[in-house]
Amino acid sequence: MRRVAALVITLFTASTLFAVAPQFWRVRNAEDFLVGNIEGFAVTSRGELRPGPSLKKVATFTDPFVLSQVGAPNGDHFFGTGNEGKVYRLRGTELKAIYTAPEPEVYAVAFHDGAVYVGSSPNGKVYRVDPNDGKATVFYDPKQAYIWAMEFLPNGDLAVATGVDGKLFRVTPKGEGKVLFDSPETHLRCLAVKKDGTLLAGGSAKGRIYEIRPDGGAHALYDSPLSEISSIYVDANGIGWASAASNVLPSTAPVKATPTKPATQATAASASASASSGEQKKEEPTGSVEVSIGIDDSSAGPSGSGEIYKINPDGFVELVRKFEHEMAYGITGGPNGSILLATGPQGRIYQMNDGEVSLVGSVPEKQVVSISTVANQTLITTTNSGAVYRMENGPSAKAEFRSAAKDVERFSRFGHYRIEGDNLGDGHLAIAFRSGNTRTPDATWSPWSAASTASDGAVDVPAGRYVQWKVTMPKPAANVSIDEVTVAYMNRNVAPVIDTVVVQEPAVVYITGSYPQSPQVVEATNPDEYGIFTSLDTPRDRNEQGKKVYRRGFRTVTWHAHDDNGDALRYTLSFRKVGSEKWLRLRENFEESSMNFDTSQLPDGKYELRLSVTDAQDNPDNGLTDVKEGIQIVVDNTPPAITATNEGDDVVIHVLDKRSPIGKVEYSADAEKWIRLTPVDGIGDSPNETYRIKRSAVAGKFVIVRAVDAFFNVGTESIALP
Repeated sequence: MRRVAALVITLFTASTLFAVAPQFWRVRNAEDFLVGNIEGFAVTSRGELRPGPSLKKVATFTDPFVLSQVGAPNGDHFFGTGNEGKVYRLRGTELKAIYTAPEPEVYAVAFHDGAVYVGSSPNGKVYRVDPNDGKATVFYDPKQAYIWAMEFLPNGDLAVATGVDGKLFRVTPKGEGKVLFDSPETHLRCLAVKKDGTLLAGGSAKGRIYEIRPDGGAHALYDSPLSEISSIYVDANGIGWASAASNVLPSTAPVKATPTKPATQATAASASASASSGEQKKEEPTGSVEVSIGIDDSSAGPSGSGEIYKINPDGFVELVRKFEHEMAYGITGGPNGSILLATGPQGRIYQMNDGEVSLVGSVPEKQVVSISTVANQTLITTTNSGAVYRMENGPSAKAEFRSAAKDVERFSRFGHYRIEGDNLGDGHLAIAFRSGNTRTPDATWSPWSAASTASDGAVDVPAGRYVQWKVTMPKPAANVSIDEVTVAYMNRNVAPVIDTVVVQEPAVVYITGSYPQSPQVVEATNPDEYGIFTSLDTPRDRNEQGKKVYRRGFRTVTWHAHDDNGDALRYTLSFRKVGSEKWLRLRENFEESSMNFDTSQLPDGKYELRLSVTDAQDNPDNGLTDVKEGIQIVVDNTPPAITATNEGDDVVIHVLDKRSPIGKVEYSADAEKWIRLTPVDGIGDSPNETYRIKRSAVAGKFVIVRAVDAFFNVGTESIALP
């Protein structure tokens, strides 16, 4: 197996406005490819993008919905549509309307003994229609609101699945019918027949799979967590396959009235009941009833969920696949014993084989309602608008894979691309790019670059925030595969931003568990290489604040900064006395987001701090910075002054501090415990406070007064009493 050699991505000879380190967008697994827009390509379960089978549109309908299909032995195909209740015959390339039912929807068609059997809804009947001249007669009236599915049994009887009573009828070739199975479901939604005449049926409401014997004996094989079994198929080996969907069909019958045909396709498309959801349109003032499929045709987001089940011959049912945002509406046989799934709302056809699920095709109509393989010819039908496609064996002559638009998060330049896979040369593949600054590609984006057939090269698009690529096949070949596509880009460098700077209260420091325990924790270290300012910092994680303790003379500054490029940030903290022009460093080029320092070596006064941040470590040629100045702190290393005088029966104590409020004043008599004093004015909140002590409480004793200011400076004084 040949692989494209890894290409060493050349760094951009870029403007220094862009960061140096390149980043890479890689599309390299099934999930990555499946979010793209796929036409003519297949995505394997191993995450390869390969040429898919060609899907050729063989017919287009004016009807918005093609609801059902059946093939005849001579190669003719018949299609039931909505909302005008028409039945079409496709013979070769000729599409012809052969019959119009009185009812607006044809959810079920069958072919037997040279006749087409048409099941109409709502409140419809089963009609027997001549496939050539379109003449019709009523074959059977089940007197039910909906006819969802019909299958002929080996003995020629017709099984008819209905709603909203959830009944299964068995109708003889003479048009005589009876209830074969009265299910607990609101609807019996789908049918499949085994070789022995046993029926598999799928319900809607309870979402169960039933097995019904020819004699009418029935039992449930599986109870799905989803509300509806949307389709059932039995393969050549007798294995059943079923799909479940999170749809809810109507629980009541529509009002019986003469249906009015919509005048235009747009009017028809506005009706509300569906082959999947079967929602009933509210009765118009005229009394008419219109019902149509209500499948979500939006390609912009999720539309329900689905599950695929394998029904083993012994009745054991196992879950084989989940779809988070897609629902399977049809199942049929595929090549080499595989199973094909028709899904919405992204118009995709999947192939299951030996437990692997691959995307093999998609159509622009986004909803694939039915799929059928007859005589090795697979046809699919769509809604919004109605069309029929034939799946052909060779690779598509017009294949295109368009990636999802990639948000590279910042305005960026794009470098080189690389494609890895098999047989990529000889001009089989071509890749093109475009870029823009809006989430969804539009006219403001750059045009597609010239398509390149090289497996690596330059991404020739303008700088932008979004980029997209597409791959086409100028020379279709079945043996081409893409394993990975890599696109290099570099974000434009933006300056870091300092969000907040906080100066903690005086004497507050934060230490980590790695610092020695008390009492060492509050001891200053010797002066170090950073100058006169000792620090209690020890190596720690930059985001770890640590434990809060107090140390006289220390101040702590904390901050938060961010960089939109994700660059590593380094900080420098400087200081100067207010009124001075020269900044002096505290610490340079460090990565922590806080710093504590000892101010005891500074004269008292007002100082200001400057914090700067830079991303130069990741951008050595063009580091950008942000600076915060004017962060003021007060340095106060002078303790309060204490004086005492005698006034009558009191000792009056005056405490005066030059810069900060008095925090706490205490006295001790004869070296016993400290006793807290309350200021004369009742609150200690100024640098000048007065206190009184009764002479009788301290007479003849050795008295010491201690005062602490807001900066934890401590002044003491003894009081001499006469």
